[in-house]
Amino acid sequence: MPTRTWIASGCRGALLLVGAVCWLAALVHAQDPPAAYLRTPTSHQLEWHQLEYYAFVHFGPNTFTNEEWGTSQSTPDVFNPTALDTDQWAKSFADAGMAGMILTAKHHDGMALWDTNTTTYKIGNGKWAQDRVAQGLNADVVQLAAASAKKHGIKFGIYLSPWDIHRDPAMPKPNLTGTIYDEPQIFGDDTPGDYNELYAQQLTELVTMRLSDDSPIEASELWLDGNSGSDTVQTFNWTDFRNIIRENQPGAIMWGHQGVDARWVGNEDGVTVATNWHCISRTQDETHYSGDELQTGVRDGIYWTPAEADARIRDGWFYHSSEQPKTADALMSMYLQSVGRSVNLLLDVPPDTTGQIVEGDADILLQFKAQRDAFLSRTLLAPGFAVNASSVRGGNFAPYGPENVLDGNSDTYWAINNNETTGWLEVDLGSTYTVDAFITQEHIALGQRIGGYAIDGLVNGTYMSLVTGTSLGYKRIDQLETPIETSHIRLRITQANATPLVNSFQVLGVRDSPASSE
Repeated sequence: MPTRTWIASGCRGALLLVGAVCWLAALVHAQDPPAAYLRTPTSHQLEWHQLEYYAFVHFGPNTFTNEEWGTSQSTPDVFNPTALDTDQWAKSFADAGMAGMILTAKHHDGMALWDTNTTTYKIGNGKWAQDRVAQGLNADVVQLAAASAKKHGIKFGIYLSPWDIHRDPAMPKPNLTGTIYDEPQIFGDDTPGDYNELYAQQLTELVTMRLSDDSPIEASELWLDGNSGSDTVQTFNWTDFRNIIRENQPGAIMWGHQGVDARWVGNEDGVTVATNWHCISRTQDETHYSGDELQTGVRDGIYWTPAEADARIRDGWFYHSSEQPKTADALMSMYLQSVGRSVNLLLDVPPDTTGQIVEGDADILLQFKAQRDAFLSRTLLAPGFAVNASSVRGGNFAPYGPENVLDGNSDTYWAINNNETTGWLEVDLGSTYTVDAFITQEHIALGQRIGGYAIDGLVNGTYMSLVTGTSLGYKRIDQLETPIETSHIRLRITQANATPLVNSFQVLGVRDSPASSE
Protein backbone atom coordinates (compact mmCIF):
# COMPACT_ATOMS: atom_id res chain seq x y z
CA MET A 1 0.00 0.00 0.00
CA PRO A 2 2.72 2.53 0.90
CA THR A 3 4.53 1.53 -2.27
CA ARG A 4 1.49 2.09 -4.40
CA THR A 5 0.96 5.46 -2.72
CA TRP A 6 4.62 6.45 -3.51
CA ILE A 7 4.18 5.43 -7.11
CA ALA A 8 0.99 7.39 -7.49
CA SER A 9 2.51 10.41 -5.81
CA GLY A 10 5.61 10.11 -7.97
CA CYS A 11 3.56 9.88 -11.14
CA ARG A 12 1.51 12.89 -10.09
CA GLY A 13 4.70 14.86 -9.52
CA ALA A 14 6.14 13.70 -12.82
CA LEU A 15 2.98 14.69 -14.64
CA LEU A 16 3.06 18.11 -13.02
CA LEU A 17 6.71 18.51 -14.03
CA VAL A 18 6.02 17.45 -17.61
CA GLY A 19 3.06 19.81 -17.74
CA ALA A 20 5.17 22.69 -16.50
CA VAL A 21 7.87 21.95 -19.07
CA CYS A 22 5.28 21.80 -21.86
CA TRP A 23 3.75 25.07 -20.66
CA LEU A 24 7.14 26.78 -20.65
CA ALA A 25 7.97 25.30 -24.04
CA ALA A 26 4.68 26.58 -25.42
CA LEU A 27 5.52 30.05 -24.14
CA VAL A 28 8.91 29.93 -25.84
CA HIS A 29 7.49 28.58 -29.08
CA ALA A 30 4.83 31.26 -28.98
CA GLN A 31 7.49 33.98 -29.17
CA ASP A 32 6.31 36.63 -31.63
CA PRO A 33 8.05 37.14 -34.96
CA PRO A 34 10.83 39.74 -34.83
CA ALA A 35 9.50 43.28 -34.88
CA ALA A 36 10.77 45.77 -37.44
CA TYR A 37 13.85 47.58 -36.18
CA LEU A 38 13.69 51.38 -36.57
CA ARG A 39 13.74 52.29 -40.29
CA THR A 40 12.83 49.74 -42.95
CA PRO A 41 12.77 49.89 -46.76
CA THR A 42 9.55 50.28 -48.71
CA SER A 43 8.59 47.45 -51.05
CA HIS A 44 9.88 49.56 -53.95
CA GLN A 45 13.20 50.13 -52.22
CA LEU A 46 13.52 46.39 -51.59
CA GLU A 47 12.97 45.75 -55.30
CA TRP A 48 15.55 48.43 -56.11
CA HIS A 49 18.15 46.80 -53.83
CA GLN A 50 17.67 43.59 -55.79
CA LEU A 51 18.48 45.28 -59.13
CA GLU A 52 22.13 45.67 -58.00
CA TYR A 53 23.69 46.61 -61.35
CA TYR A 54 22.38 48.70 -64.26
CA ALA A 55 23.45 51.18 -66.93
CA PHE A 56 23.71 54.95 -67.07
CA VAL A 57 23.30 56.39 -70.58
CA HIS A 58 24.75 59.87 -71.12
CA PHE A 59 23.62 60.99 -74.56
CA GLY A 60 22.87 64.45 -75.91
CA PRO A 61 24.51 67.47 -77.54
CA ASN A 62 27.72 66.85 -75.56
CA THR A 63 28.14 63.62 -77.50
CA PHE A 64 28.69 65.71 -80.64
CA THR A 65 30.55 68.71 -79.18
CA ASN A 66 33.10 66.66 -77.22
CA GLU A 67 31.99 68.28 -73.96
CA GLU A 68 30.84 67.06 -70.57
CA TRP A 69 28.61 69.96 -69.40
CA GLY A 70 27.50 71.63 -72.63
CA THR A 71 28.71 75.13 -71.87
CA SER A 72 29.09 75.86 -75.60
CA GLN A 73 25.27 76.06 -75.82
CA SER A 74 25.11 74.92 -79.43
CA THR A 75 21.84 74.87 -81.37
CA PRO A 76 19.84 71.61 -81.62
CA ASP A 77 21.26 71.07 -85.12
CA VAL A 78 24.41 69.78 -83.41
CA PHE A 79 22.51 66.66 -82.29
CA ASN A 80 23.00 64.37 -85.29
CA PRO A 81 23.33 60.61 -84.64
CA THR A 82 23.93 58.86 -87.95
CA ALA A 83 22.48 55.47 -86.98
CA LEU A 84 20.50 55.78 -83.76
CA ASP A 85 19.50 52.37 -82.38
CA THR A 86 18.07 52.34 -78.86
CA ASP A 87 17.25 48.64 -79.29
CA GLN A 88 20.99 48.04 -79.59
CA TRP A 89 21.47 49.86 -76.27
CA ALA A 90 18.88 47.79 -74.45
CA LYS A 91 20.02 44.50 -75.95
CA SER A 92 23.65 45.24 -75.10
CA PHE A 93 22.72 45.92 -71.49
CA ALA A 94 20.41 42.92 -71.19
CA ASP A 95 23.07 40.64 -72.69
CA ALA A 96 25.57 42.02 -70.18
CA GLY A 97 23.33 41.12 -67.24
CA MET A 98 22.43 44.72 -66.41
CA ALA A 99 18.99 45.14 -64.86
CA GLY A 100 18.10 48.44 -66.53
CA MET A 101 19.23 51.76 -67.94
CA ILE A 102 18.85 55.39 -66.91
CA LEU A 103 18.89 57.95 -69.74
CA THR A 104 19.87 61.63 -69.54
CA ALA A 105 16.62 63.13 -70.81
CA LYS A 106 18.11 66.55 -70.06
CA HIS A 107 21.66 67.08 -68.87
CA HIS A 108 23.12 70.32 -67.50
CA ASP A 109 23.15 71.87 -70.99
CA GLY A 110 19.34 72.05 -70.85
CA MET A 111 18.60 70.51 -74.26
CA ALA A 112 15.63 68.15 -74.04
CA LEU A 113 15.75 64.74 -75.76
CA TRP A 114 11.95 64.42 -75.74
CA ASP A 115 9.19 66.40 -77.42
CA THR A 116 8.64 68.91 -74.64
CA ASN A 117 6.33 71.93 -74.61
CA THR A 118 8.45 73.75 -72.03
CA THR A 119 11.31 75.02 -74.20
CA THR A 120 12.42 75.55 -77.76
CA TYR A 121 15.79 74.13 -76.77
CA LYS A 122 15.05 70.54 -77.70
CA ILE A 123 16.38 68.09 -80.27
CA GLY A 124 12.97 68.16 -81.94
CA ASN A 125 13.85 71.57 -83.39
CA GLY A 126 17.06 70.27 -84.95
CA LYS A 127 17.57 69.01 -88.50
CA TRP A 128 18.11 65.39 -87.47
CA ALA A 129 14.74 65.14 -85.73
CA GLN A 130 12.90 67.05 -88.42
CA ASP A 131 14.29 64.75 -91.12
CA ARG A 132 13.21 61.67 -89.14
CA VAL A 133 9.71 63.01 -88.64
CA ALA A 134 9.50 63.79 -92.38
CA GLN A 135 10.29 60.10 -93.00
CA GLY A 136 7.55 59.02 -90.61
CA LEU A 137 10.02 57.99 -87.88
CA ASN A 138 9.97 58.77 -84.18
CA ALA A 139 12.48 61.42 -83.07
CA ASP A 140 11.66 61.33 -79.33
CA VAL A 141 14.76 59.64 -77.91
CA VAL A 142 13.30 59.21 -74.42
CA GLN A 143 10.24 57.48 -75.81
CA LEU A 144 12.38 55.30 -78.07
CA ALA A 145 14.71 54.27 -75.26
CA ALA A 146 11.83 53.49 -72.90
CA ALA A 147 10.20 51.29 -75.54
CA SER A 148 13.51 49.49 -76.18
CA ALA A 149 14.01 48.82 -72.47
CA LYS A 150 10.51 47.35 -72.26
CA LYS A 151 11.12 45.23 -75.36
CA HIS A 152 14.30 43.71 -73.95
CA GLY A 153 12.97 43.19 -70.42
CA ILE A 154 15.05 45.71 -68.49
CA LYS A 155 14.08 48.64 -66.26
CA PHE A 156 14.04 52.22 -67.54
CA GLY A 157 14.96 55.30 -65.55
CA ILE A 158 15.15 59.00 -66.31
CA TYR A 159 17.84 61.56 -65.46
CA LEU A 160 16.59 65.16 -65.41
CA SER A 161 19.18 67.74 -64.39
CA PRO A 162 17.89 70.40 -61.98
CA TRP A 163 20.72 72.74 -62.98
CA ASP A 164 19.97 74.15 -66.42
CA ILE A 165 22.76 76.11 -68.12
CA HIS A 166 20.36 77.17 -70.84
CA ARG A 167 18.28 79.10 -68.29
CA ASP A 168 21.12 80.23 -66.02
CA PRO A 169 21.94 83.95 -66.49
CA ALA A 170 25.49 83.40 -65.20
CA MET A 171 26.30 81.12 -68.14
CA PRO A 172 27.05 82.87 -71.50
CA LYS A 173 25.23 81.73 -74.65
CA PRO A 174 26.63 83.70 -77.59
CA ASN A 175 25.62 81.01 -80.11
CA LEU A 176 21.95 81.44 -79.24
CA THR A 177 21.62 85.22 -79.14
CA GLY A 178 18.81 86.41 -81.40
CA THR A 179 17.61 82.86 -82.20
CA ILE A 180 14.43 81.10 -81.09
CA TYR A 181 16.58 79.48 -78.41
CA ASP A 182 17.32 82.81 -76.73
CA GLU A 183 14.90 82.12 -73.88
CA PRO A 184 14.18 83.87 -70.53
CA GLN A 185 16.90 83.37 -67.94
CA ILE A 186 14.78 82.18 -65.03
CA PHE A 187 17.21 79.88 -63.22
CA GLY A 188 18.03 81.40 -59.83
CA ASP A 189 16.17 82.71 -56.82
CA ASP A 190 16.74 86.33 -57.85
CA THR A 191 15.60 86.03 -61.47
CA PRO A 192 12.17 86.87 -62.84
CA GLY A 193 10.03 83.82 -63.50
CA ASP A 194 9.82 80.53 -61.65
CA TYR A 195 12.34 77.87 -62.64
CA ASN A 196 10.77 75.37 -60.23
CA GLU A 197 7.55 75.61 -62.22
CA LEU A 198 9.42 74.94 -65.48
CA TYR A 199 11.23 71.97 -63.96
CA ALA A 200 8.00 70.58 -62.52
CA GLN A 201 6.39 70.80 -65.95
CA GLN A 202 9.31 68.94 -67.54
CA LEU A 203 9.22 66.29 -64.83
CA THR A 204 5.47 65.88 -65.28
CA GLU A 205 5.82 65.45 -69.04
CA LEU A 206 8.36 62.69 -68.54
CA VAL A 207 6.57 60.72 -65.84
CA THR A 208 3.27 60.88 -67.72
CA MET A 209 4.78 60.04 -71.12
CA ARG A 210 3.12 57.32 -73.16
CA LEU A 211 4.87 55.05 -75.62
CA SER A 212 4.00 54.83 -79.30
CA ASP A 213 1.61 51.95 -78.55
CA ASP A 214 -0.14 54.30 -76.05
CA SER A 215 1.03 52.27 -73.04
CA PRO A 216 2.28 54.39 -70.12
CA ILE A 217 5.96 54.73 -69.48
CA GLU A 218 7.19 52.83 -66.42
CA ALA A 219 10.08 54.59 -64.70
CA SER A 220 12.08 52.59 -62.18
CA GLU A 221 14.19 55.55 -61.04
CA LEU A 222 14.21 59.34 -61.38
CA TRP A 223 17.72 60.75 -61.12
CA LEU A 224 17.73 64.38 -59.96
CA ASP A 225 21.40 65.34 -60.09
CA GLY A 226 22.49 67.89 -57.50
CA ASN A 227 25.60 69.02 -59.38
CA SER A 228 26.13 72.61 -60.53
CA GLY A 229 29.03 74.58 -61.98
CA SER A 230 27.48 77.99 -61.42
CA ASP A 231 27.42 80.53 -58.61
CA THR A 232 23.72 81.16 -59.26
CA VAL A 233 21.66 80.20 -56.21
CA GLN A 234 18.48 78.29 -57.00
CA THR A 235 16.37 76.82 -54.23
CA PHE A 236 14.61 73.74 -55.54
CA ASN A 237 11.13 72.68 -54.53
CA TRP A 238 12.01 69.06 -53.78
CA THR A 239 8.66 68.46 -52.10
CA ASP A 240 6.74 69.29 -55.27
CA PHE A 241 9.10 67.20 -57.40
CA ARG A 242 8.67 64.26 -55.04
CA ASN A 243 4.89 64.60 -55.13
CA ILE A 244 4.86 64.61 -58.93
CA ILE A 245 6.89 61.40 -58.96
CA ARG A 246 4.81 59.73 -56.24
CA GLU A 247 1.53 60.59 -57.97
CA ASN A 248 2.51 59.47 -61.47
CA GLN A 249 5.21 56.86 -60.89
CA PRO A 250 4.51 55.47 -57.41
CA GLY A 251 6.91 52.58 -57.95
CA ALA A 252 9.85 54.76 -58.97
CA ILE A 253 12.89 55.46 -56.79
CA MET A 254 13.68 59.17 -56.44
CA TRP A 255 17.47 59.59 -56.40
CA GLY A 256 19.13 62.70 -55.04
CA HIS A 257 22.29 63.76 -53.23
CA GLN A 258 20.62 62.50 -50.07
CA GLY A 259 17.33 61.03 -51.13
CA VAL A 260 14.38 60.85 -51.02
CA ASP A 261 14.65 57.11 -51.77
CA ALA A 262 18.32 56.61 -52.68
CA ARG A 263 21.45 58.67 -52.14
CA TRP A 264 24.75 59.38 -53.85
CA VAL A 265 27.63 57.21 -52.65
CA GLY A 266 29.88 60.26 -52.33
CA ASN A 267 32.21 59.66 -55.28
CA GLU A 268 32.07 58.86 -58.99
CA ASP A 269 34.37 55.85 -58.87
CA GLY A 270 31.76 53.13 -58.37
CA VAL A 271 33.09 52.10 -54.95
CA THR A 272 32.35 52.60 -51.28
CA VAL A 273 34.11 52.07 -47.97
CA ALA A 274 33.88 48.85 -45.95
CA THR A 275 31.25 50.18 -43.53
CA ASN A 276 28.01 51.22 -45.19
CA TRP A 277 24.67 51.93 -43.52
CA HIS A 278 21.49 52.11 -45.57
CA CYS A 279 20.15 55.00 -43.49
CA ILE A 280 20.94 58.70 -43.19
CA SER A 281 19.39 61.45 -41.04
CA ARG A 282 18.96 64.36 -43.48
CA THR A 283 16.61 65.06 -46.35
CA GLN A 284 17.38 66.70 -49.68
CA ASP A 285 16.29 70.04 -48.21
CA GLU A 286 18.87 69.98 -45.43
CA THR A 287 22.61 70.68 -45.34
CA HIS A 288 24.38 68.26 -47.64
CA TYR A 289 26.55 65.52 -46.22
CA SER A 290 30.15 65.32 -47.39
CA GLY A 291 31.21 62.56 -49.75
CA ASP A 292 32.81 60.59 -46.91
CA GLU A 293 29.65 60.88 -44.81
CA LEU A 294 27.51 59.66 -47.69
CA GLN A 295 29.72 56.61 -48.19
CA THR A 296 29.31 55.48 -44.60
CA GLY A 297 25.73 56.62 -43.98
CA VAL A 298 24.28 56.86 -40.48
CA ARG A 299 23.71 53.84 -38.30
CA ASP A 300 20.12 53.86 -36.99
CA GLY A 301 19.48 57.01 -39.05
CA ILE A 302 16.08 58.62 -39.49
CA TYR A 303 15.52 57.72 -43.16
CA TRP A 304 16.08 54.54 -45.18
CA THR A 305 18.09 56.08 -48.02
CA PRO A 306 20.54 53.51 -49.41
CA ALA A 307 23.53 54.46 -51.54
CA GLU A 308 23.98 54.05 -55.28
CA ALA A 309 27.50 54.10 -56.74
CA ASP A 310 27.75 55.80 -60.13
CA ALA A 311 30.78 55.21 -62.33
CA ARG A 312 31.95 55.32 -65.96
CA ILE A 313 33.18 52.65 -68.29
CA ARG A 314 35.36 55.37 -69.88
CA ASP A 315 36.96 58.45 -68.33
CA GLY A 316 34.12 60.78 -69.27
CA TRP A 317 30.37 60.51 -68.86
CA PHE A 318 29.72 61.34 -72.52
CA TYR A 319 31.41 59.66 -75.45
CA HIS A 320 34.83 60.96 -76.46
CA SER A 321 36.69 59.24 -79.28
CA SER A 322 40.04 59.63 -77.53
CA GLU A 323 38.98 57.50 -74.54
CA GLN A 324 39.14 53.75 -74.05
CA PRO A 325 36.96 51.56 -71.83
CA LYS A 326 38.07 50.09 -68.54
CA THR A 327 39.05 46.44 -68.48
CA ALA A 328 36.81 43.64 -67.26
CA ASP A 329 39.19 43.19 -64.32
CA ALA A 330 38.73 46.84 -63.34
CA LEU A 331 34.95 46.50 -63.54
CA MET A 332 35.06 43.34 -61.43
CA SER A 333 37.05 45.15 -58.77
CA MET A 334 34.51 47.99 -58.88
CA TYR A 335 31.64 45.52 -58.54
CA LEU A 336 33.11 43.90 -55.44
CA GLN A 337 33.56 47.34 -53.86
CA SER A 338 29.99 48.43 -54.60
CA VAL A 339 27.51 45.56 -54.97
CA GLY A 340 29.83 43.51 -52.76
CA ARG A 341 29.40 46.18 -50.07
CA SER A 342 25.60 46.47 -50.23
CA VAL A 343 25.55 49.37 -52.73
CA ASN A 344 23.94 49.34 -56.19
CA LEU A 345 26.26 49.97 -59.15
CA LEU A 346 25.18 52.41 -61.89
CA LEU A 347 27.72 52.10 -64.71
CA ASP A 348 27.73 54.73 -67.47
CA VAL A 349 28.07 53.32 -71.00
CA PRO A 350 27.62 56.23 -73.44
CA PRO A 351 26.51 55.88 -77.08
CA ASP A 352 28.86 57.38 -79.67
CA THR A 353 28.06 59.86 -82.46
CA THR A 354 26.30 57.14 -84.46
CA GLY A 355 23.81 56.76 -81.60
CA GLN A 356 24.96 53.25 -80.69
CA ILE A 357 26.98 51.65 -77.90
CA VAL A 358 30.56 51.25 -79.09
CA GLU A 359 31.27 47.62 -80.01
CA GLY A 360 34.42 47.56 -77.89
CA ASP A 361 32.49 48.83 -74.85
CA ALA A 362 29.79 46.20 -75.36
CA ASP A 363 32.50 43.53 -75.61
CA ILE A 364 34.00 44.66 -72.30
CA LEU A 365 30.57 44.42 -70.68
CA LEU A 366 30.26 40.84 -71.91
CA GLN A 367 33.75 39.98 -70.67
CA PHE A 368 32.85 41.46 -67.29
CA LYS A 369 29.65 39.40 -67.22
CA ALA A 370 31.54 36.21 -68.02
CA GLN A 371 34.06 36.93 -65.27
CA ARG A 372 31.33 37.85 -62.79
CA ASP A 373 29.25 34.77 -63.61
CA ALA A 374 32.25 32.46 -63.37
CA PHE A 375 33.08 33.88 -59.93
CA LEU A 376 29.54 33.83 -58.53
CA SER A 377 28.49 30.48 -59.99
CA ARG A 378 30.89 28.46 -57.81
CA THR A 379 28.36 28.12 -54.99
CA LEU A 380 28.91 25.23 -52.60
CA LEU A 381 25.86 25.40 -50.33
CA ALA A 382 22.37 24.18 -51.12
CA PRO A 383 19.24 23.10 -49.22
CA GLY A 384 19.87 19.89 -47.34
CA PHE A 385 23.37 20.68 -46.07
CA ALA A 386 23.86 20.07 -42.36
CA VAL A 387 23.68 23.44 -40.61
CA ASN A 388 23.66 24.12 -36.88
CA ALA A 389 23.22 27.31 -34.90
CA SER A 390 23.92 28.72 -31.45
CA SER A 391 20.15 29.08 -30.98
CA VAL A 392 16.89 29.31 -32.88
CA ARG A 393 14.16 31.76 -32.05
CA GLY A 394 11.76 30.02 -29.66
CA GLY A 395 13.14 26.67 -30.81
CA ASN A 396 10.87 27.10 -33.81
CA PHE A 397 12.92 25.74 -36.71
CA ALA A 398 10.42 26.05 -39.54
CA PRO A 399 10.25 29.86 -39.68
CA TYR A 400 13.56 30.71 -37.94
CA GLY A 401 15.97 27.78 -38.33
CA PRO A 402 19.50 28.16 -39.72
CA GLU A 403 18.62 26.02 -42.74
CA ASN A 404 16.63 29.02 -44.00
CA VAL A 405 19.86 30.72 -45.04
CA LEU A 406 20.31 28.03 -47.69
CA ASP A 407 16.83 27.99 -49.25
CA GLY A 408 17.26 30.87 -51.72
CA ASN A 409 14.07 32.55 -50.46
CA SER A 410 14.32 36.29 -49.82
CA ASP A 411 11.42 36.09 -47.34
CA THR A 412 12.95 33.55 -44.93
CA TYR A 413 15.77 33.97 -42.44
CA TRP A 414 17.59 32.57 -39.42
CA ALA A 415 16.61 34.34 -36.21
CA ILE A 416 17.55 34.03 -32.55
CA ASN A 417 15.73 35.18 -29.44
CA ASN A 418 14.96 38.79 -28.59
CA ASN A 419 17.43 38.86 -25.69
CA GLU A 420 20.28 37.72 -27.94
CA THR A 421 22.30 40.00 -30.22
CA THR A 422 25.18 37.66 -31.01
CA GLY A 423 25.19 34.11 -32.31
CA TRP A 424 26.63 31.71 -34.85
CA LEU A 425 25.69 29.18 -37.46
CA GLU A 426 27.92 26.40 -38.76
CA VAL A 427 27.71 24.57 -42.06
CA ASP A 428 29.19 21.12 -42.68
CA LEU A 429 30.30 21.07 -46.31
CA GLY A 430 30.34 17.27 -46.29
CA SER A 431 33.75 17.20 -47.91
CA THR A 432 36.91 19.24 -48.23
CA TYR A 433 36.72 22.26 -50.52
CA THR A 434 39.00 25.05 -51.58
CA VAL A 435 37.09 28.14 -50.48
CA ASP A 436 37.85 31.74 -51.49
CA ALA A 437 34.72 33.89 -51.01
CA PHE A 438 31.43 34.28 -49.12
CA ILE A 439 28.12 35.99 -49.81
CA THR A 440 26.07 37.03 -46.78
CA GLN A 441 22.72 38.82 -46.75
CA GLU A 442 20.88 40.38 -43.87
CA HIS A 443 17.06 40.29 -43.81
CA ILE A 444 16.76 44.05 -44.33
CA ALA A 445 12.98 43.98 -44.80
CA LEU A 446 12.88 44.31 -40.99
CA GLY A 447 15.72 46.82 -40.79
CA GLN A 448 19.52 46.91 -40.72
CA ARG A 449 20.67 45.57 -37.37
CA ILE A 450 24.04 43.90 -37.70
CA GLY A 451 27.19 45.92 -36.95
CA GLY A 452 29.75 43.17 -36.70
CA TYR A 453 30.26 39.74 -38.23
CA ALA A 454 33.01 37.20 -38.78
CA ILE A 455 33.48 34.10 -40.91
CA ASP A 456 35.66 31.21 -39.78
CA GLY A 457 36.91 28.06 -41.50
CA LEU A 458 37.88 24.76 -39.88
CA VAL A 459 41.55 24.16 -40.62
CA ASN A 460 43.43 21.21 -39.11
CA GLY A 461 40.67 20.68 -36.56
CA THR A 462 40.60 24.29 -35.37
CA TYR A 463 38.51 27.22 -36.51
CA MET A 464 40.55 30.10 -37.92
CA SER A 465 39.20 33.58 -38.61
CA LEU A 466 38.90 34.33 -42.34
CA VAL A 467 36.74 37.46 -42.50
CA THR A 468 35.81 40.22 -40.07
CA GLY A 469 33.31 42.91 -41.04
CA THR A 470 31.15 45.65 -39.63
CA SER A 471 27.85 46.54 -41.31
CA LEU A 472 26.16 43.72 -43.19
CA GLY A 473 23.04 45.05 -44.95
CA TYR A 474 21.52 43.88 -48.22
CA LYS A 475 24.54 41.89 -49.47
CA ARG A 476 28.19 41.37 -48.63
CA ILE A 477 30.67 39.60 -50.88
CA ASP A 478 33.88 38.89 -48.98
CA GLN A 479 36.80 37.53 -51.01
CA LEU A 480 39.84 35.95 -49.40
CA GLU A 481 43.30 37.01 -50.47
CA THR A 482 44.42 33.39 -50.13
CA PRO A 483 42.01 30.46 -50.61
CA ILE A 484 41.81 27.86 -47.85
CA GLU A 485 40.92 24.17 -47.71
CA THR A 486 38.13 23.41 -45.26
CA SER A 487 35.16 21.17 -44.58
CA HIS A 488 33.25 23.40 -42.15
CA ILE A 489 32.40 27.12 -42.28
CA ARG A 490 31.05 29.21 -39.41
CA LEU A 491 29.32 32.59 -39.63
CA ARG A 492 29.38 34.58 -36.39
CA ILE A 493 27.30 37.67 -35.66
CA THR A 494 29.53 39.58 -33.25
CA GLN A 495 27.46 42.73 -32.78
CA ALA A 496 23.90 43.85 -33.49
CA ASN A 497 21.63 46.55 -32.14
CA ALA A 498 18.66 44.16 -32.19
CA THR A 499 18.25 40.44 -32.63
CA PRO A 500 20.11 39.69 -35.88
CA LEU A 501 18.29 38.24 -38.89
CA VAL A 502 20.31 36.50 -41.60
CA ASN A 503 18.54 35.87 -44.89
CA SER A 504 21.23 34.08 -46.89
CA PHE A 505 24.72 32.65 -46.55
CA GLN A 506 26.74 31.19 -49.41
CA VAL A 507 30.28 29.85 -49.80
CA LEU A 508 32.18 30.07 -53.09
CA GLY A 509 34.88 27.62 -54.08
CA VAL A 510 35.62 24.24 -55.64
CA ARG A 511 35.73 20.68 -54.37
CA ASP A 512 39.30 19.48 -53.93
CA SER A 513 38.83 15.99 -55.36
CA PRO A 514 36.36 13.08 -55.17
CA ALA A 515 38.77 11.26 -52.87
CA SER A 516 38.66 14.03 -50.28
CA SER A 517 35.04 13.24 -49.38
CA GLU A 518 35.66 9.50 -48.80
